[in-house]
This record gives sequence, structure tokens and C-alpha cells, in this order.
Amino acid sequence: MTVSQQKLLKVFHVIASGLWLSCVIVLAALPIISISTASGDEVYMYNHAYHFIDMSILIPASIVTVSTGLCFSLFTKWGFVQHGWIIYKWIVTLFIVIAGTFYLGPMVTDLLEIANRERIEALQDPRYIQSQAIGTYAAIINASLLVVAVVVSVYKPWKNLRPSAKNRSSNGTGTPQIP
Repeated sequence: MTVSQQKLLKVFHVIASGLWLSCVIVLAALPIISISTASGDEVYMYNHAYHFIDMSILIPASIVTVSTGLCFSLFTKWGFVQHGWIIYKWIVTLFIVIAGTFYLGPMVTDLLEIANRERIEALQDPRYIQSQAIGTYAAIINASLLVVAVVVSVYKPWKNLRPSAKNRSSNGTGTPQIP
């Protein structure tokens, strides 16, 4: 991959990951609006907006982030396991994507269906209340994990987990190291 191609890939990666993080932060803050919900239409519209952000913006942004990260790992020197900070980002990313795909996404769709069916009474439905709380906590946790991933991307701790051949065979002076 040429330097120019890597820069273009990085542009897409940074924009997509920023959008993903922004969506998660909005989803963590959005429940504040629901505190003053006074009608069934407001309950439905809140859930409709939440669902739209999750399904139409967050999911595509996360897919682009994962895809561009995969390209970086496959086609550049960064690899998958050469650096601890990349391993951290992959673990966090896969955890969030798997939890979102198999648990949180379907739950958000269920919340919208409950709100559509029950309107204002949804606010008294134990399943709705519990799912909404789980969604809020998950968004806060996901936002925190993604913020740490951004910080890790900038500071790049845990560099070079696998020492180069030169470092394995010598101490930098040409003298072989004794294990």
C-alpha cells in the first residue's frame, strides 16, 4: 500500500471512528431527553430517533471503522499483533461490535416496537424500563472504551511486542545476548 493510499485510508478510518464515537456519546446522553417525556408520541419519537442513530449512522460507521482497521492490519506494517495498542483496539472493537450485533441492536429494535405498541404505557413496562437502562449503561461503557481506544491510538503504548530479529540476536552492539 502506497503512502498516499495509507493516508486516504486513515482519513476514512478517522472520520468513521469519530462518527461511531459521536453516535455512542449521543446515545449515552439521549436518555436525558426522555426524563421529560409527557406523551405516547414523545416516547415513540424518542425511541425512533435512538433506533435511527443506532441503525442508520452508528452501524455503518462501525463497519467502515472495522473495514479500514482490517485494511491497515492486513496491508501495512502495523499488523494485528505486533503492537499491544493494536491488540487492545481489536479486542475493544470486536467486543463492542459483537455485543451490539447480537444483543444491543435487537434490544433497541424491541424498545422501538414496545414504544410503538404501548406509547406512554411503555414507561411502566418493566421490560422497557430494564432495556432502556441497559442501553444507557452500554452506551456509557462503549463510549468510555472507544475514548480509551482513541487515546491509545494517539499515544501508542505497548509498542513492539515482538522484538525485531536484530533485537533478539544482539544487544545493539553486535554482541549476542545471553538468554
